[in-house]
Amino acid sequence: DQFINRVEAAGLYWHFVDLVWIFLFPVLYLL
Repeated sequence: DQFINRVEAAGLYWHFVDLVWIFLFPVLYLL
């Protein structure tokens, strides 16, 4: 169970990183 929780946490972390880049990349491109 603890391993599954770590996998889910890692998945949520990478989804968060992807969302940050989706917003950040156009801003850097426009600058």
